[in-house]
Amino acid sequence: MLTGSFYTGLSGLNANATALNVVGNNLANINTTGFKRSQANFSQIMSNTIRGISGAGNPVQVGLGTQTSEIVAKFEQGSIQTTGIKTELAIQGEGFFQVNIDGTDTYTRSGQFGLDDEGRMVSASGGVVQGFNGTNPDGTVDLSGGIQDVQVDLGQASPPKATEAVRFITNLSAEAVTGDTYVNTMEVFDSKGVSHALGLTFTKNAAVGEWGYAFSFDDGTVSTVAPTQFDGTITFDGNGNLDLLDGLSIQDPAAANRQIGISAINTGAADMLFTWDLIQFPTDPAGLRTSVVTNFGNNSSTGTLFQDGYGSGILQDIDFSQDGTMIGFFDNGLSLELARVAVATFNNKAGLKQIDGSFYLPTAASGPASVDGEGTGGRGSILASALEASNVDIAEEFTSLILHQRGYQSNSRTITTVDQLLQEALNLKR
Repeated sequence: MLTGSFYTGLSGLNANATALNVVGNNLANINTTGFKRSQANFSQIMSNTIRGISGAGNPVQVGLGTQTSEIVAKFEQGSIQTTGIKTELAIQGEGFFQVNIDGTDTYTRSGQFGLDDEGRMVSASGGVVQGFNGTNPDGTVDLSGGIQDVQVDLGQASPPKATEAVRFITNLSAEAVTGDTYVNTMEVFDSKGVSHALGLTFTKNAAVGEWGYAFSFDDGTVSTVAPTQFDGTITFDGNGNLDLLDGLSIQDPAAANRQIGISAINTGAADMLFTWDLIQFPTDPAGLRTSVVTNFGNNSSTGTLFQDGYGSGILQDIDFSQDGTMIGFFDNGLSLELARVAVATFNNKAGLKQIDGSFYLPTAASGPASVDGEGTGGRGSILASALEASNVDIAEEFTSLILHQRGYQSNSRTITTVDQLLQEALNLKR
């Protein structure tokens, strides 16, 4: 019976040695970005039954030691540390970044990413970060286009947008006399993104509170064909507020903002059609309509000029929003969504297989990856210019180190004690 105790002690040595290796690996990776600590769990070996379990008596069994039942990764959240590098990302909550390495999709919590010479977003090992590229007509990232390499071309041009609405917040002096004029000039853009000067001239008419208006365009022809109207009259009431537009009360349901058409543009761009945003329509159907053009005292003046077109711009910089969307900043002041980094989740993340470089591979135990944009299906949020630190706790690891050390020493003492007893047995025959 004593010889069996050797193997019981040996099982304890092996199990605690394995646990010490796990603790040592945790401590070795205490500064590894995105590292998740592991924990060794033991289970009892019970297979030697001295007396059966049949009958009224209790079973008599002798344990045969212990074994390492599992080494499980602990995926508690690590602390977030800011880095100031815009392409470095951290996940707050559940999920993994998907990185393609030599054709194989791997998963990681380490967001140490940068851009390679082709503009692809890559990990330190050269794997390409996966996500969603392309945009919907409304400018948002197209999440239905499938997983692709996240790629950006610094220096790329953004498409222009032709002007579709203009607004002149203007006060025409109530002290003006017949024949006085006031000119507004605004930069607008054609379909090719070329800028043009749009002029709006107001002329005081002889009638009280009445002004004429006329549009001009530097490089094209202002249309005089219905339904567009490039000139007409506006009339103000006794309080200096706009009352009539081309003889029609602005409160009349038939009254609408003027449509201005431009043709024969010298750049060869498509004909323009934009709205002069003159009448302000209330959200409450019963409310009164107002106007951004007034007729108060003092000199004529213009406050804010607004138009919704823009020319082509060159991509100067990128950043990431909290949902992992890559935002491009262009030199024309425009910011556009360019891509979105994918976030993957697993039904059983403890079943993932660890490989080099803080990457994981899915297994039958983990189940397949479920990949989508941020914030859906229980996925966490992505923080830009930040990294997730290792979740190793030094105090906890040192405590485990002491416990497994004592376990190893105790099992060693079991073996030496049994050896001494066997020696005594051998000494019986002398």
